[in-house]
Amino acid sequence: MSHLDDFFEIQVDKAKMKATMTQRKKLEEGRSLTIDELKSFVNEHGIIFGVKQELFQKIISGDATFPIVIAEGLLPVDGEDALLKPLFPETKEVDNKEDLRKVDLKQVLNIPSVTHGQLIGEKKSATMGTPGKNIYGEEIPAKPGKDFKLRAGKNTRIDDSGLKLIATIDGQMSVETKVIHVFPVFEVNGDLDLKVGNISFIGSVNIRGNVPAGFEIKSKGDIKIHGTVESAILNSEGSIFVSAGIVGQGKGLIKAKGDLHTSFINQGNVEVEGDINVTQSILHSKVQAGGNIYCNKGKGNIVGGDVSAGKSIFGKEVGNSHNTKTSLYLGVNHEIMKKEKNYSENLKKSEEDLQKLLILLKNLNEKEKSTPLSAKEKIMKLRVRNTINQVNETMLEAREKLEDIKDIFSQFGDSVVCIEKKIFPNVDVHFGKYRRKIVSSHQYVKIYLEDGEINVGPL
Repeated sequence: MSHLDDFFEIQVDKAKMKATMTQRKKLEEGRSLTIDELKSFVNEHGIIFGVKQELFQKIISGDATFPIVIAEGLLPVDGEDALLKPLFPETKEVDNKEDLRKVDLKQVLNIPSVTHGQLIGEKKSATMGTPGKNIYGEEIPAKPGKDFKLRAGKNTRIDDSGLKLIATIDGQMSVETKVIHVFPVFEVNGDLDLKVGNISFIGSVNIRGNVPAGFEIKSKGDIKIHGTVESAILNSEGSIFVSAGIVGQGKGLIKAKGDLHTSFINQGNVEVEGDINVTQSILHSKVQAGGNIYCNKGKGNIVGGDVSAGKSIFGKEVGNSHNTKTSLYLGVNHEIMKKEKNYSENLKKSEEDLQKLLILLKNLNEKEKSTPLSAKEKIMKLRVRNTINQVNETMLEAREKLEDIKDIFSQFGDSVVCIEKKIFPNVDVHFGKYRRKIVSSHQYVKIYLEDGEINVGPL
């Protein structure tokens, strides 16, 4: 035991990342300390990394204020997840010289066109991260980034490096998190009317006018509407872009696997798996996003209805001076829970199917060793192999989707509501099973869940 134990005590936190020195009693009159004594005292406690030796002189001279942090470890830096970076072709910006205050919503609608053979995406590999070290000199491993297998989308191929995506047709890009498609385009040069009728198209759809009530558009790619969408049904496996806004009158449905970009939503029903980007207002609507909801440009107000985000909600104003009931939901919603169940069931079924197919293929191979297969058996063997490849792809996709949903579950604690101006009374905020009713106005705040309690704090 060091003779300095009578005068000083060193306490180490549970994580072994911080050592704090406290003074038990002052040194006797005439007793002096040396830097070497303090070094030895710290080392006797096994502390060898992150020692703040510049503080020793302060302790010796009596200028230190106790308790004092004498050593700190180095936290690991986790690796970055692999990601698919879309490579959009350059587009010219529109210069609105008539009125610079106007928002050019057509820029939102600009989905770049690509040509056959063009490079459209590149996978950035996951990184391992950098390990840290605690004050005892023990290494703290970093969490490596998550990887994923790059898959070709519709009308794309992977190059020889296995990291780049190439377009195989002329068309428009439709970007998802881990895959990029290129779709041909179906275009209506004006409003959708009875001459055209409902649209169901394998590629992207571009309507240069309005979509009146009662019409339906289904697209394997993106849907672009240059005008207004009334109480119609839009169903896209890509993203949806609506220039002049959505007027749903409580009917119709806007549904997309990607994102939604629009100027406003009034009495609309919206369900998207990605983000919702609104440049003006969300009014009396039922809106659901798997990602974030951004309504913090222009007026940026959310009034009435139910607004649900898997991640976070960003707005300028929520509610209004009339105290219109408005509900915000964050985190895991019913739709995500249902998808998690479906993907789990698909994965289980695929695994069972794969086992049966492998047994069948094994039997055919065993038979082929002794007796030549008949033409019918050869066709069967080929079909079995192809089906095995398809089942493997289905299993891979199901596992990736389940991983994505798992990430959504884990990010629940990071969900926030950010209010850049004002939130009014009679707004309900839900974080899963937790609920808080706003009873007074707040300005420039964020709302978050901590230790099972919904808090309102400064932005």
